[in-house]
Amino acid sequence: MYEKILIPLDGSELAEQAISYAKGLAKKLNSEVILLNTFASPDRLEDSLKTYMEKKADELRSSGIKASSLHVHGNAATEIINFAEKNNIGLTIMSSHGCTGDRCWALGSIAYKVLQRSYVPTFLTRSLDTAYIDNDLRKILLPLDGSTVAEAIIPYVEGIAKGMDSEVILVRVIEPIRLPFMATYTYHEEYEKSLITKAEKEAESYLSKKISVMQIKGIKATSALLHGKATESIFQYAEDTSASLIALTTHGFSGIAKWAYGSVASHIVEVSPRPILLVRPPLPASDA
Repeated sequence: MYEKILIPLDGSELAEQAISYAKGLAKKLNSEVILLNTFASPDRLEDSLKTYMEKKADELRSSGIKASSLHVHGNAATEIINFAEKNNIGLTIMSSHGCTGDRCWALGSIAYKVLQRSYVPTFLTRSLDTAYIDNDLRKILLPLDGSTVAEAIIPYVEGIAKGMDSEVILVRVIEPIRLPFMATYTYHEEYEKSLITKAEKEAESYLSKKISVMQIKGIKATSALLHGKATESIFQYAEDTSASLIALTTHGFSGIAKWAYGSVASHIVEVSPRPILLVRPPLPASDA
């Protein structure tokens, strides 16, 4: 699954943060690392960046990791996506921000476009002063909403957890239920509480089954049932548990609740200082 890891670089120290995670993953998962630099057009920095890229590849090789560097011309986001999909890349690791002179990558630019368009799993590192770094990925937070679309990320999390001996925490969020108030309905609040209780029981049963499957595979797995708004609850729980990584699909559906890139996933990507693993599964035709 993770035979090849792609790391887009722009020559900046910020972008290099992806390398530290790639080292740990590549050693444990026996992955090949490919460093990729893109040029929109002939660039005066091209020769120096090629030398820089090869130096970084040499550093990886000296650590016992199979590594190479590659330089291509074209639109950066397009070249990253196309290369990953055409060369059986199992994981793209990139920084949320990077800048070298006039060459800048920022979330909302190249990284944002890759997250939106790539079907190759993307590991986004946080190139921020407040970034939380745990290269061993000891604790992976996996929010699920009960949908098969959200579950598409599970095999990718399992692949990392097995190789890194990580603990996986499966999280389900019960959001507040507020029914339209009807003056003639005497037991309005009681009915809302009964719906929440029913949702809790369903969620506990769901998480228990998922944990059992993971444990059979030899993965350390626990669960947590949270109450509140999905984004805030997930973010706060990640902080409280010192999660090393938050894993999300970019779309998820559960009843009237909808997790989609642009809401829960995008908000967590924007505000969390922790790295994010994102998988973008194809949407069902009826929901396209």
